[in-house]
Amino acid sequence: MKITANAPMRIDLAGGTLDVYPLYIFEDGGLTVNAAIDVMATATVETRQDGHYRIHSLDLDVIEEIPSLTGMAMGTPLALVRRALAYYRPPMGLNITLHSDAPQGSGLGASSALLMALSACLNTVSDKGLSPAEIIDVGANIEAQVIGIPTGKQDYFPPMFGGVCAIAFGIDGWQLESLSGGAGRPSLVEALNERLVVSYTEIPHSSAVTNWAMLRRYIEREGDTVARIREIKEIAAAMRSALLAGDMTELALLVDREWQLRRGLAEGVSTAKIEAIMAAAARAGAHASKICGAGGGGCLISLADPDALPGVREALAAAGARLMPARVVADGIATQTD
Repeated sequence: MKITANAPMRIDLAGGTLDVYPLYIFEDGGLTVNAAIDVMATATVETRQDGHYRIHSLDLDVIEEIPSLTGMAMGTPLALVRRALAYYRPPMGLNITLHSDAPQGSGLGASSALLMALSACLNTVSDKGLSPAEIIDVGANIEAQVIGIPTGKQDYFPPMFGGVCAIAFGIDGWQLESLSGGAGRPSLVEALNERLVVSYTEIPHSSAVTNWAMLRRYIEREGDTVARIREIKEIAAAMRSALLAGDMTELALLVDREWQLRRGLAEGVSTAKIEAIMAAAARAGAHASKICGAGGGGCLISLADPDALPGVREALAAAGARLMPARVVADGIATQTD
């Protein structure tokens, strides 16, 4: 049996960091708004006759051979895959192949999308019968095991469900609201794609390090971190309302406000190159730009009126950003069994 799963990555629009446990507990709830894009993560799992496991990461150009899950070492470049195997414990050997369309350190939640694609395959071959919600919760816990510090959870929802999402986090778990589904809202994805450009700064980033710095500053009440986090929470709620109303002008204003707050949450969230790229986009007509993920590099999004978008693309490329052919998509993970 051979199973292939393709999962979209995400852009985050507002409320990032509020998905990190236990920050949203401290703040009596958090809200994160994001959207699935057609930058894909692909996992292929093929059963084999023996009990061995072969993992091939095409992006890292790494192959790991595992003779048995019993006593399996975890501290390798593909630790996330090994942790997933340890949880799902497939009863047969597997050939696993992984690939991501995103550049290194993209800030698009690439590792989370890969984990969701892999988990969907392993859930089937292991006959676990987990629901999508359970797969997300398990995936977040596996990632925390690997990185060893608190981790955000927003990255798992666009790969699994697609579309534009508002995810509320609280003491009783999480609730997902689709902002792009339902009567009267099928045009939201189209409206975003008419105004959105995604580009890569050519600066890889590490979200785990930056998220930890933000959480530490919050806990230690360093500077105005708490006030910034609370205003970001308010912006996420306002953005949810703007998206439900289809108000693209308000959306751009909120994206800009969110970025101005976020860039001061920790050292290194923004850099001179990032600021130069965003300034070039603004001069060409972009109403707002923000870095995806925790910051420090990776991809950024820019929003502009449809007639200004070609000029914004040219300005971004001239400033040193790599344009990405990314569009918001309504659908989440898709699997095929051969």
